Amino acid sequence: MINQYSWRARSVTGKSFSGKIAATSADEAVLQLRQHYRYVVALKPCRKEQVFVRWRRSRRFTDKQRIAFFKQLAVILNSGIPLLQGIEILQQRIDKELGIVCQQLIQRLQAGSTLHEAMNFDRVFFPSLAITLTAAGESGGELERVLEAAAEYYARQYELKCFLYKAAAYPLFLLAATAAVSLFFLFYVLPQLAVVYTSMQAQPDYFLQWVLGLNNFVSEHTLLLAAIIVCTAMLLSLYQAALRTAILQLPGIKGIYGLVQEIRFCKLLALLLNSGLNITVAAEEAGKTFTDDARIGQLYLFRQSLLRGVDIGTAAQRAGCIFSPLTREFIAIGAATGCLPHMLNEAAGILEHDLQSKLEKFRELFAPVLLLIAALLTALVVCSVMGPLFDLFTALPEYE
Repeated sequence: MINQYSWRARSVTGKSFSGKIAATSADEAVLQLRQHYRYVVALKPCRKEQVFVRWRRSRRFTDKQRIAFFKQLAVILNSGIPLLQGIEILQQRIDKELGIVCQQLIQRLQAGSTLHEAMNFDRVFFPSLAITLTAAGESGGELERVLEAAAEYYARQYELKCFLYKAAAYPLFLLAATAAVSLFFLFYVLPQLAVVYTSMQAQPDYFLQWVLGLNNFVSEHTLLLAAIIVCTAMLLSLYQAALRTAILQLPGIKGIYGLVQEIRFCKLLALLLNSGLNITVAAEEAGKTFTDDARIGQLYLFRQSLLRGVDIGTAAQRAGCIFSPLTREFIAIGAATGCLPHMLNEAAGILEHDLQSKLEKFRELFAPVLLLIAALLTALVVCSVMGPLFDLFTALPEYE
């Protein structure tokens, strides 16, 4: 279990530093701190409300903020400004939240840490990928290029997320609108009409009787239904991982999700290879984005094949669900020509076009289905409304 600790420490020169650190135990926190500071003066667990506040604030960081940080820092360093001075300049140019991140980096750089070591203290803003890339850039003397590549990667990820959200927005809007209109008619309009029909001694049809019975049940057991809804929400929050896995296995969604995972993995692998990491380390780091057990298991087999000396093309053929046939062909060509990162990016680009076409087809199919459901519900409501009136009119005597 990861805990939060507040700490104060002093360097060899006697300068004081403070902050918060995440660790599994107090001993581990002390060991981490002593790698950068000579004396650990105080260490105590954060109170629960402090942890909650920290978690709440961490939710505010977005890919757009990471793009701004890495891109601007790369531009500053490319102009020849030293790292520490560059972060101080960056602190004055960005928003308040990122300014706090920069201040923490400055303190740890002044204490003698490298940039990736300083980033490691703030896993909320700096993901594992950013720390790994920065470490590779520092060891290879190409920090500026690696920071630019990180900014480009997060920009692509942001564009992909925006595209997915836009593709899902219209079907979800139709679904919500259909549900809202249906509930409005079923639990407000039809019961009002039923009262009118009863006063006119008209006999409601079976559907209207069922709606009235359901409406009465909801009115009489409101507290019970509210308790059931609350319990259901709590259970869903507890088992949200299992629920998410089940949803991602649904027909149609499974293929789209697998394509998104493959695109992300190929882009990450290309980025890490370009930063100078070897293929086994790059594959392990890129595979941290996988969430399903099947891909994690296939990634393990892929890495084991590479460690045993199998060429990457053959290892990719054995990787199963990680790579599509198209990507395997591109990997084999890249391994043969020495342009593996470039071919991985090319494969990811083609897969993105394929993803866009699949999402367009899914939206073209899903939207008419929702409209058809809405039309059927509307027709059912109209028939329920007009049926008793028609029976009433036909029962009236004829006058000559």
